[in-house]
Amino acid sequence: MIARLALVLSFSLSLAAQTTSAPKRSETYHVAGVVVNSITNQPLGGVKVSIYRSESPEYSQHTNTGADGRFGLAGVPAGKYTLMGSGLGYRAQGFHQHGDYFIGIAVGPELDSEHILFQLVADARIEGSITNEEGEAVRNANVTLYERNHDTGRQQTRQITNAATDDRGHYLFSHLGPGTYFVAVSARPWYAQYQNADQPPVPAQDAPRFAEERTPLDVAYPMTFYPSAEDSSGAAPIVLHPGDRITADISVRAVPAVHLRLKTADPQHGQGRRNIATTAFPRVSQRIFEGALVPVMSSQGSCSPNGGCDYTGIAPGRYVIEMPSMPSGGGKHGGWYKEMDLSGTVELDPGESPPLASVTGAMQFEGTSRPPGRIYVVLAERNSGEDFAAEVTPKGTFDFSEMEVRPGFYDVAINAAQSYQIRSVQATGAKVTAQTIEISGGAVQLALTTARTRASINGTVTNGDKAFPGAMVVLVPQDPMHNLTLFRRDQSDSDGTFTLREVLPGSYTVVALQNGWELDWASPSALQKYLKSGTPVDVTGDSKLSIKVQLQR
Repeated sequence: MIARLALVLSFSLSLAAQTTSAPKRSETYHVAGVVVNSITNQPLGGVKVSIYRSESPEYSQHTNTGADGRFGLAGVPAGKYTLMGSGLGYRAQGFHQHGDYFIGIAVGPELDSEHILFQLVADARIEGSITNEEGEAVRNANVTLYERNHDTGRQQTRQITNAATDDRGHYLFSHLGPGTYFVAVSARPWYAQYQNADQPPVPAQDAPRFAEERTPLDVAYPMTFYPSAEDSSGAAPIVLHPGDRITADISVRAVPAVHLRLKTADPQHGQGRRNIATTAFPRVSQRIFEGALVPVMSSQGSCSPNGGCDYTGIAPGRYVIEMPSMPSGGGKHGGWYKEMDLSGTVELDPGESPPLASVTGAMQFEGTSRPPGRIYVVLAERNSGEDFAAEVTPKGTFDFSEMEVRPGFYDVAINAAQSYQIRSVQATGAKVTAQTIEISGGAVQLALTTARTRASINGTVTNGDKAFPGAMVVLVPQDPMHNLTLFRRDQSDSDGTFTLREVLPGSYTVVALQNGWELDWASPSALQKYLKSGTPVDVTGDSKLSIKVQLQR
C-alpha cells in the first residue's frame, strides 16, 4: 500500500472477493491491537493511532493507546484501511512502512483485524560540530544530510535536508528514520579575500609583494564529507538504527582558491557563443556520490568591460560549469557547459565548450480529450537525479529552453491528472529507445503521445497456499532498462492482496519479494533471477486482471 504526503492512502485498492456474499451495510468490525517499540517490544502508552479508509480517505477514526499500549477502534465498516501511529519521539509512520509503502489493514468477515502488533520505530538523530584546522568553530556553515536508498529502483544518494551551524559551530538533524546517511559541509572562511576582475590591476613592480600578502587570504574550504573527506568517494556512511544518537564532527581546512576566468568577445572577432553577456555568471556545480550535481558555495564573481569575467572562491577540484543562453542582438546565443578539473588560475573559452540542449516539443492525446488542470512534461536524468519540468500550453506545445539541459540519459514522464501516461516518444536531434532519451546537446524536438490508462492488476501474494502480507510487489516491463516509467510497485496488505494501477498495455512480469526493499528493483541484472519465477501478464486496453503471485525470498 502506498502512502502520500498527507499520510493518507492515495490509491484506492480494489478488494478481491472475500466471501460468497457482500456484507450488509450495517455490519461493522473492530480494529484493535497493541503498539510497541520496534526494538524492545515494550508497550507504548499515549501514542496516537489513526485509520483512514482507502476508498474514501475522508473517513477516519482516531484514538490513543493506554498505558499497556493497547488501542481499539469500533464500528469500522468493511474495507481497506491505512493505519498510522505517532507519539513523542516517534514520527508519524504507517504500519510496517518501507519508504512510501506500508501494509494496509483489510477489515471484513473472516479477516482478523483485532490482533495487530504495531511496531513503532523510534526517531534517530545526527548532530555534530564543524571546526577549522585551528579547532575554531565555523559559524553559518551549510551542513547537508543525504540518504542512500533504493526507492527509485537503484541505489541513489539524495539530499534530505540541510541546516546552518550556530555560533558554536553546532548542527542537528532530528526525527530521522533508520537508514544510511551521509553528512557534508560547505562553508567560506570568514577572513577570505579575493582579487576580482573589476578591481584595478596590480602594478608589475608590486605583483610579487601583493601575491605574497594575499596568499593566506585567497583561500576556500572544499566541500567536506564526514569524517574529513574532500570527495564523496571517501565519505563514511552513518547507519542509523531506531533511537540512535550519533555524533558526526567535521573539520574543514582552507586551501588556495581557484580563479576561473571566462573569455568575453573580442571586439574584432566576437561572434557566436564567445559573445557572452558581461553581467552573467555561470553555474558551478560538483558531482557527488552516484553523479548528483550540487551547487558550489563561492564568492561573488565580477566582470571587466575590458575583457573577462572572474569567478572566484572555490576550492580546487572537478566541476561542471554551465552558462544558460543569453539574449544578444534581439536573439539568444546558445548555452554551454564544461566538466573539468580546476586549480590555480584557469581561463575558459566558451566558444570551445560543448552546447547545452534546447528541448521543445508537442504532445497529442490519443483517443481522449486533454485532462483538466496544468500539465507538465518531466525529464528525469538518470545519473544526476535532476528533474526538469516544462508546462504544456493549451496548444499542446512545451519548451525547456528556459532551463536548458545538459547531455545525458533522460526518462520522460507526464505530471498530469491521474490515469494519463505517455504512450510513445519520438525525437529529432536525440536518440530514443522506448521511453528513454539520449540527449547530446543542440536543438531537440520531441513528439509525445499520451493516453488514458485505466488498466489495473489486482492480485494476492501467496507463500505456499497462504496469503502473505508485507511483500514488495514489482510490475516489470519487457524492456526494464528503457522503460523505467512503466514500473509499478506496491506492498501486499494484511490479507496478502495488492493493486497495481495505471498500467499501459503491454507484456509484463509481476514478482513478489520478501525483504526486497534494498534491492535494485529496476536493474535488469538484479531482477533476472526473480523474473523466471514471476507471474507473466499481458495487459490490453482497460483490462482489470486478477492474478496470484508466489512469494520469492
